Amino acid sequence: MSVGLLTESQGPPPVTERLTRLLNHDFCPKANRWVYWMKNPIWGLVLATGISAICGYIVNPQCYLITLALAIVIVLGIVWPWVAVRGIDCSISFDQKRVRENEVARVILQVTNRWPWPVWGLTLHKGFAGLESDASTAGTALAYVPGWSKAEYVWEFRPSCRGVYPTKAPQIETTFPFGLYKSESPVLSRGTLIVWPKTVTLRQLPDSEDLRLSEDRFTDRRAGDFGDTLGTRPFRAGDSLRRVHWVQTARQHSLIVTERQAPATTAVRVIVDTTSNGASDGDARDAQETVLRVAASICESLYKHHAYVECVLGSTRVPCGQDVSAYRSLMDELAKVQFGAVDPTGEAKCRKQARGGDMLEIFVTTAGDVLQSNQRQRVILVSPEQQDGAAHVCPWLTVPGDGNWSQRLPRLWKSACHAA
Repeated sequence: MSVGLLTESQGPPPVTERLTRLLNHDFCPKANRWVYWMKNPIWGLVLATGISAICGYIVNPQCYLITLALAIVIVLGIVWPWVAVRGIDCSISFDQKRVRENEVARVILQVTNRWPWPVWGLTLHKGFAGLESDASTAGTALAYVPGWSKAEYVWEFRPSCRGVYPTKAPQIETTFPFGLYKSESPVLSRGTLIVWPKTVTLRQLPDSEDLRLSEDRFTDRRAGDFGDTLGTRPFRAGDSLRRVHWVQTARQHSLIVTERQAPATTAVRVIVDTTSNGASDGDARDAQETVLRVAASICESLYKHHAYVECVLGSTRVPCGQDVSAYRSLMDELAKVQFGAVDPTGEAKCRKQARGGDMLEIFVTTAGDVLQSNQRQRVILVSPEQQDGAAHVCPWLTVPGDGNWSQRLPRLWKSACHAA
């Protein structure tokens, strides 16, 4: 209510702001494809060249000098960037393979100029705009590349959205010297950058009735008496003689015992609803990304609590709980998810095949009328700000689909897990 009062007290926008909106409003969007070509200044120069030629023919032959000058500018503005790009070879690489959203990664751009003269006005674009961004023209500009040289440029890239970068084939382009013609060339990508979804720490486990030791699921993050051998350590009082590693004991001249895996404390299956199509609305798109961030937070926190985790992403089932590589594979799959790219029947089939045992299922979705929470399945509803998630279903948790999810989720999770 206080926010509404603040909004009403702001009053109408000033006259200059309303005038700016009026002057920038698109009254005929359907006609854009017929008039957008006029934005390129080359057509103005072509028109001026034609008019000067007509004036030279009818009025005064000296106008042909203007025609010649304009023609030289047009030819130079087209040929120069075309030739410049043909002598440039570019490649990009990253200093690391994985980061999280809003973390910094260094991008290394190597440029080889085969021409004896320098090249100006290069721009690297495409491939670095996030899934949430509409800035398809986002890029990095290079002012100057010396002739007959191999230069290396490094800059910091902070991805705001998960994914695999570059998201599309990068291009190097230039419009120097007059901006009349854009010439571009592909850039070689030497590796990719996987951006994991942002996560928050959840310090509680689900209800105690769902906690059980499993004799067929193990974790290598704790030592126990079951599963595969993890390593060796010196003998301690109380260790069984059956665990003595006699070969290492003979080498070390002291008792050495083996350590084995411990049973996982709980088994949880996290199901991510990826059947919704890619939304064009900003709030709905943010809610879809929040679904992945919530699911990643749950999987990561349960993994750190030595739990066995399965994550169902569309028609893909990713187990996690055995080793670090499985955890990385799970986070990589979360980074690569494409909403609406999976047939709903394929996802239902994967969930049916994955079902079994006494695993607790946590279903994360943006659809408020899909499922009801029950003893074996908990529904987490990620609702856009303008929707009322409780109007369609009574979920286990309702998480806002905006930027407040990172503050709300730990408190809601703690309350739902009945933690003190």
